[in-house]
Amino acid sequence: MRRISGDVVAMSDESSTQLGFTVVELLVTLILFTIAMALGSSVFSGYQSRTAAQRAAQVFAMDLSLARTSAVRGREVVIVDFDEAGGSYVIRLESGDTILRREFGRNDDFPLDSLNLQLTGDSLAFDSRGVGDLSGSASPLGTASFAAGANIYDVSFNVMGASKVDPR
Repeated sequence: MRRISGDVVAMSDESSTQLGFTVVELLVTLILFTIAMALGSSVFSGYQSRTAAQRAAQVFAMDLSLARTSAVRGREVVIVDFDEAGGSYVIRLESGDTILRREFGRNDDFPLDSLNLQLTGDSLAFDSRGVGDLSGSASPLGTASFAAGANIYDVSFNVMGASKVDPR
């Protein structure tokens, strides 16, 4: 026994302090962490497919404006050619020069499952005044669809290239 400022303090030879965690505590923590990561990854994958289709539709809407602007500035016909099987589209001058090429697939910027331009011939041409030819459309608006998983976004556009992106 030791005496500290008038009080008697008993000291034992055995230490009651625990250092570290037991194996059971570590296993429970690891299992809870694994469950949380599995739930988080499933939520994140749904977010990725939803945003991929939405971003692709928004980029296409901007590319329509680019095609129209290029037609007016260059006073030349500009054509947007869709390759649905290849998952891409090209914006080119009638003379053959390519302005822009976008590719959509699992290994590209936008991982899409499908894209579809709902016009006859799968192409849209803007004349030198910037007016699009929608003669292959059943309505006064053209439509392009972008799909990733169960998420589908439609881009509706008119002859002036003005567009609107909507989820289906």
